[in-house]
Amino acid sequence: MIFELEKLSGYITRYRFHNEENSYSIATLKTKDDRNVTIVGHFPKVTNDLLYELEGTWTTHPTYGEQFRVELFKRASLNSVEGVVTYLSSDYFPGIGPKTASKIVETFGTDAISKILEDKMILREIGLNVIRIERLYQQLLSNQTLEAVNIELFELDIRGNTAAKIVAKYGQKAAVIVKSNPYKLIDDISGIGFIRADEIATKIGIEKDDPRRVKAAIIYSINEYGQKNGDTYALHEQVISYANQFLQIEIDYTNTINELVAEKKIVLEDNRYYLSPAYYAEVGVAKKILNICNQQEDSINSDIIYKAITKVEEIIGINYTEVQKEAIYEAVINPVTVITGGPGTGKTTIIDGIMQVYSIINEVPQNHMQAYIKVMAPTGRAAKRMREILDFNATTIHKGLGMDYSGKFVYDDKNLIPEKLIIIDEASMIDIFLANSLFKAIKDDAKVIIVGDVDQLPSVGPGLFLTDLINSNVATTIRLNQIHRQAEGSQIIKIANKVNTQTLDYYDLVSDSDTYIYKLQRSELKALITRLVSGAIDQGYSIIEDIQILIPQYKGDLGIDEVNKLIQEMYIENRLISVKNGDVEYFVGDKVIQLENDTTKDIMNGDIGVVKEILFDSNQKPTIKVEFDGILVSYTKLELDQLNLAYAISIHKSQGSEYPIVIIPIVRNYIHMLRKELLYTAITRSKNFLFILGDVDLMIYAANRLTNPRQSTLEYRLTNEVTKNAPSIFDEIDEDDDDDVSPYDFM
Repeated sequence: MIFELEKLSGYITRYRFHNEENSYSIATLKTKDDRNVTIVGHFPKVTNDLLYELEGTWTTHPTYGEQFRVELFKRASLNSVEGVVTYLSSDYFPGIGPKTASKIVETFGTDAISKILEDKMILREIGLNVIRIERLYQQLLSNQTLEAVNIELFELDIRGNTAAKIVAKYGQKAAVIVKSNPYKLIDDISGIGFIRADEIATKIGIEKDDPRRVKAAIIYSINEYGQKNGDTYALHEQVISYANQFLQIEIDYTNTINELVAEKKIVLEDNRYYLSPAYYAEVGVAKKILNICNQQEDSINSDIIYKAITKVEEIIGINYTEVQKEAIYEAVINPVTVITGGPGTGKTTIIDGIMQVYSIINEVPQNHMQAYIKVMAPTGRAAKRMREILDFNATTIHKGLGMDYSGKFVYDDKNLIPEKLIIIDEASMIDIFLANSLFKAIKDDAKVIIVGDVDQLPSVGPGLFLTDLINSNVATTIRLNQIHRQAEGSQIIKIANKVNTQTLDYYDLVSDSDTYIYKLQRSELKALITRLVSGAIDQGYSIIEDIQILIPQYKGDLGIDEVNKLIQEMYIENRLISVKNGDVEYFVGDKVIQLENDTTKDIMNGDIGVVKEILFDSNQKPTIKVEFDGILVSYTKLELDQLNLAYAISIHKSQGSEYPIVIIPIVRNYIHMLRKELLYTAITRSKNFLFILGDVDLMIYAANRLTNPRQSTLEYRLTNEVTKNAPSIFDEIDEDDDDDVSPYDFM
């Protein structure tokens, strides 16, 4: 049966419900004859001052009675005196009240808006000054364009937050850009992948074999290997197999691949397919490291260095081991030195020693060390830890490179970092893109010290920077294996080393002075987690600074999302004011984590903060204020995708941080995620107390299960002549665009 759509018009006076994600709404519409009608369906949240026209069908809800189900929704044409006056005196036009609006309509008629858009200066006739004329004109222009854009996006089934993000990104050109290439959304708009972009493309009428679609599938397939596996390239058969899953058509890829290569969107080397940014990043890192390594060693007499080491021992009251002395010596004479070791092996002690010895040899006064030495780490928390331990101004790599508000780095190949000694901590977290941005900004004659635990999880982004650098043997590498006195008795360190060497046994899983093992059924875990957190808080530990739950996955009843809700419910007492974003609700006092770099706010991926304020404007639009390390940062509703609750976080997000108390639940739901490197990284985040709960026997399984090897060619480029003749990114694309380059910038 086909129902004919009925028409209804009126003013929306109240929203009973509105889902920001998909625009599903329940609202009250006041019709022209003063009836109040309940309307339901997918339609945007709009101002209550304007007249809207709806088409749909009448239905009867068993509980709520008669409703009008909306199928079509649009603003009514402004063809009446009342309509135009109401519109011009609405919140859209601050400073234009009912009196001025009536005067405009009296003077220019019901088509006043079109007349103003044709010649704004006619408004002089009613006494408006130039500033008010321009403000009214620009708002009319913006409203007209953006409303048309939103309607076009709505017709493509792009609604709610997604539509708002697209309009925020592209502005008045949003609909044009989406229709010209919906696959561009994959890279530009968070939450849109190939499948969603493909749905939009189908609505637009893009054919299954359209070159834009096929090219996007190939690029997306290569990119997925980078995103999911950390690979810098994908093999031919991997790309074709992945693309086939998306395209679902029989097609010969040869011509399309050749076009992508000719357009420099991808690079084909042997049987390897690289997205251009990954290829040029690998080449750039290899070239620069080789340039630095090829500088001559400093011809400082070894006696001078060892005398300086002895002097530092006397000043700070320490006796370096022979390995530590060797590490300091090698770092002072070599252009590039890598220092790797696990927890308790004294990496930070060596960093401090290198800085002190370097300063003595080069006659750098203590109060001038900042002018000669730069210390950086990938995350804010890692940099903060270095500042506290070294009493030296360590920064994130992004801040060290001087990232500006446009997302570009201030320091690059044309504006090199001035410091002569560069120390980079937590280098296992550095992906190939960040490594490229960093090294191209370092002088060829600088000394570079790279410090990290090569046995930890590799970077979230693609590449194996630290592993490949060590395996290439182009730089001097010092491996630290000795556990120092203060860590010798630690059960945390013992278990970590057993995991790392794949020798963990059932009898190792016993509680000790700093480690507590609870072998429990999964049904008992939530109660124990809340009890442990509550008990630690009662002992004076801070849920924000001291206690961290680490979980390998987000979904499931014991995933990050559910455990966050569990602790939030226990910890947050004042729940009167909140803001909801999807399934996550935020209250004042909540512990939150930043999920991406935001240079405009000067905060980085992985920064932990606390919600200090939740405010609402006159239109009930919320703003959340979060404090990060003493800095207050504001978020609008659209920006809340940058945040998540942080009582429980992923093990990847915890890298570079240490916590007095770490709680690690382990259940069979995690089994597909459990790997040696993941477990080792989680355990080594604990500084004082470690709690492992659940099916702890799975730890033995995890300790013997290695992470799948990544596909990377940095080691190959560092050890082969191929790097010398490889083109740099500057030969291929505009050098101003390489800081924040991504695959879809090439589409």
